[in-house]
Amino acid sequence: MLTTKQMRLVQAVKKYLGDEETYRHLLRESTGVESARVLDNIGLNAFVREAKRLGFRHTSATSFGARRGMATPKQVAMIRKLWADWSTIDASEKALNAWLERSYSVSALRFLSFDAAGKAINGLRTMMRRKAEVDETADRSTS
Repeated sequence: MLTTKQMRLVQAVKKYLGDEETYRHLLRESTGVESARVLDNIGLNAFVREAKRLGFRHTSATSFGARRGMATPKQVAMIRKLWADWSTIDASEKALNAWLERSYSVSALRFLSFDAAGKAINGLRTMMRRKAEVDETADRSTS
C-alpha cells in the first residue's frame, strides 16, 4: 500500500501522461497491475522509472502549463510519448529537440506552437505507422 505522498506522485505521472488510457497502459506494462492502489514500493519505482524514460520529471520545470498559442501540456506529453515509442536508439529530450529542429525549425519542445505541435503529433504517428509496416514486411520475409 502506498503512502499519500507516493499516491500524489502516481497522480502527477497520470496528469503528465495526459489521458487515462496512456496511464493505464504504462501502469500495466511497467508493473503488471491494473490499479495503483495495489502497487508496492518496487512497483512504484518501476512505474516512475518508466515514466521518467518517457520524459516525466517531478518538477514544474518540464510542465510548461497552458500558454496562449503554444503547445498544450497534453500535446507535449503526447509528443514525448510518441517519440519514446518511436525512437529505439535515443529517446532523450536532446534527440527529440534535434528532430524538432530539423522538422519544424524549433530548437526545443517548449518553443513549439499549438499548430506545429499538432503537425508534430501527426508526423510522429505517421513515422510509427511506417515503422510498423517495415517491421511487418521484415517479419513476412523471414517467415
